[in-house]
Amino acid sequence: MTDGKMHKTVLRWGILLGVAGVLMLVFSPVIIGNFGTFYPAAGAPVAMAVTTLYSAASIAFLPFSASLVAASLVMRHAESLAARKEVRRDEAATG
Repeated sequence: MTDGKMHKTVLRWGILLGVAGVLMLVFSPVIIGNFGTFYPAAGAPVAMAVTTLYSAASIAFLPFSASLVAASLVMRHAESLAARKEVRRDEAATG
């Protein structure tokens, strides 16, 4: 994770979580219909647990993905500012 590679790793994880979140939202009716329940009072605790966990995960993935992508952009910008400052310092030292 050194040499400025952290922002690339964070960006990749953000994109992967975003794709996973979109796929979860697209396949939500199929997963909930087959393994979960549309009616919370159905009395099937496993189906209710699947529905709750699947819904919570699909809701959490997209905002978390957006925050990771934004953090990656901020890290990249901070890295470029630090490199610019270092170049200016070197130019001032040499003359």
